[in-house]
Amino acid sequence: SQIFAYFFVSMTMSDNSGDDSKDKQTAPVPRIDSVTPVASTKWLSLQTLSYTDKEGKSRKWDVATRTTKRSANSADAVVIIPLLRRREHKEGDKMETVLVEQFRPPVGRTTVEFPAGLIDEGESPEDCALRELREETGYVGEKCRVVPKVSRQVCMSPGLTDETVHIVVVEVDLDNPYNHGTPKPDLDEGEYVVVKRVDFNEGLRAVLDDGEGMPIEGLYLFALGLELGSHVTGGGKSDDNGCRIF
Repeated sequence: SQIFAYFFVSMTMSDNSGDDSKDKQTAPVPRIDSVTPVASTKWLSLQTLSYTDKEGKSRKWDVATRTTKRSANSADAVVIIPLLRRREHKEGDKMETVLVEQFRPPVGRTTVEFPAGLIDEGESPEDCALRELREETGYVGEKCRVVPKVSRQVCMSPGLTDETVHIVVVEVDLDNPYNHGTPKPDLDEGEYVVVKRVDFNEGLRAVLDDGEGMPIEGLYLFALGLELGSHVTGGGKSDDNGCRIF
């Protein structure tokens, strides 16, 4: 009976293996066939992907991935677009936003970015955005009165990394006492961030000009979109809160 059991299990495994191979051969292309780890540090891992292109040819691609990535279907981080304005709108009030400047070693210089941060395990994109905004800039965003708006997953640099993020638009009520004056960030050890509160239109337009800080691509494209929208609509129009509608 032991011999029969061994024979049965062996045949089953063999059959399953054949099915897997057959499934791969009939799976639609292009497709990822396998992932081979190459090297890893505390935060990053280098992998080689073996894949089949749309013509059925086998190819390889090197990719960097975060060691904190939980699954291919979950985003790594959030990028936050803060909308600063008063709940009680007054004549002459304009909407503002918050940008951050920090030294980024990979590019060897200071960058200009929207606030951003990694999503903790078990944390929703909304909660992560509110937490990172508070820690990085000191500003407290709205959670209940105006629910943060979360985008679908978007890729960052798909030729190099599998990193994906959610864009989260967060309302910041300037009438909230926590947002009065100059809120104090709660930065991690070794984190040095300069917080800049700027006019939503003019401040972002300045990102298009040459400056000391290098703008991150997403911020530059956002500012460029505002500028192009302004030209397309002949200068744009404003809503009741002074926010330009394109």
